[in-house]
Amino acid sequence: MSSSSDGARRRSRGKRGRGSAKRGSVLPLGVPQPGVIVIIAMIIAAMVLGGGGTSNPGTEMVLQPLIAFLALLPLVVPRLNEGLAQVPRTAWVISALVLVVPFVQLIPLPPSLWHALPGREMEIASLGLIGRADSWMPWSMAPARTFISLLAMVVPVLILLGVARTDLVGRVWLCAAIVAVAAVSVMLGAFQLTHFAGHNWTLYSYSHFGVIVGFQANHNAEADLLAIALMACGVIATALAGRVRNRTLFWSGVSFTGAVMVVLIVLTGSRTGIALSTIALATFLFILWPLSRADFSRRGLLLALGGGAAAVGVILTIGLLSIDRILSRFADLKDSRHDIWLDTIQAIHGVWPLGSGVGSFPPIFNAVERLEVVRNTVAGRAHNDWMEWTLEAGLPGWIVLLAVLIIVGAMVWRRLGFELRNKGTLHSRAQAVMAVGILVQLGVHALDDFPVREMSLAGLLAMAAAMLFKPRGPGAEAEVQPEPESSDSTEDEAPVLEPAPELAQA
Repeated sequence: MSSSSDGARRRSRGKRGRGSAKRGSVLPLGVPQPGVIVIIAMIIAAMVLGGGGTSNPGTEMVLQPLIAFLALLPLVVPRLNEGLAQVPRTAWVISALVLVVPFVQLIPLPPSLWHALPGREMEIASLGLIGRADSWMPWSMAPARTFISLLAMVVPVLILLGVARTDLVGRVWLCAAIVAVAAVSVMLGAFQLTHFAGHNWTLYSYSHFGVIVGFQANHNAEADLLAIALMACGVIATALAGRVRNRTLFWSGVSFTGAVMVVLIVLTGSRTGIALSTIALATFLFILWPLSRADFSRRGLLLALGGGAAAVGVILTIGLLSIDRILSRFADLKDSRHDIWLDTIQAIHGVWPLGSGVGSFPPIFNAVERLEVVRNTVAGRAHNDWMEWTLEAGLPGWIVLLAVLIIVGAMVWRRLGFELRNKGTLHSRAQAVMAVGILVQLGVHALDDFPVREMSLAGLLAMAAAMLFKPRGPGAEAEVQPEPESSDSTEDEAPVLEPAPELAQA
């Protein structure tokens, strides 16, 4: 009887040891390798310079050649390939699919073809007045805008190809870069909230005022950026969990950070952003669930709640003057979006099934907008990315989009299946969950706004897709621990707590 009890205790200790190993495995962070630094620079540049939108194209004109320069650097300087693997073939396929529609829409067509395209009657009549109705013309009804859109789409494509080459540790550094830029944008947002020294402190001439926008022109984009930063905080927390021995300090810091990010999202004044913060918060908590389950204690829970409450109190005090204005936006949920959607549907009927050309929304929409709903502002977007893509790309665009969604969906299925079968580590699981969370966050927000049309968010969307590729390097796969034997050997009592194993890059 005594021998049986001793064996049970030893087995129990062995199981706890394995749990501690999974929770406490130390990820070898170190200094990011040269290639990873280049990718980090691309992410930072996109987040800082890509938030102007079509109303403020100046910074994006700087961003596009900068991203191209950074992407080409590893080809010119071989040392900058250190820390980077080969680009997965699937990443090349996704990149080609993203660019194929605007590229094809710019190819000149003979008159017999483009005259037969839907919605070209006015264009044919106008060109006929100057004797050019028989000229070769592209599929797009606004080729200059389509060309600009093609150049803009190169930015997320290059980020996708770059991030897909990084390993597990490199992706942790990417998350750290996201959080760092978000923190700086919040500091700038504090000036924007308080109108420090009598200035608006926005980077763009056309922007939302009186709320936190940071490096963005649109408060909806800033809300998404902060939501993504909240998810990235979860990834960083898992990477640091094995390095912080004081669990109370660790969980107080995590809860404080999470609460701060949620309140900051509220201070952006974005109604949809505030509503969708539940997705980011759920992702954040799901990432941390394995850690919290292992570390749970009543005292820790109280301290975590206290840290969160303190964060809420501090931030709400700073933004007190803006809270009433932000909450008042929920009192009247009516805006011009409904009218824009109705007129966009009408425009879609006029150019279906081939579409009007990527980037052509403003002139096409203006031609069909009802006079009774015309305001003193111009609708530059459909406020629904899915609907705007339908107008601009038509049925061919949806075929391509469905192909991309199927590929990405298959990547999600394989990656989550890999993690749920316990083949991945806590760190790789956290990154996979974050990637899915970003895709869901921006995909749902696209039903009510245009996050994918912002270069900053398009870059983060591409990063999320790239993080679905199975990571390489240390800590990417779980080390299989042998089952302890029921014996009196003292080896059974030794706790299992090892650093993440180093794996050869595939």
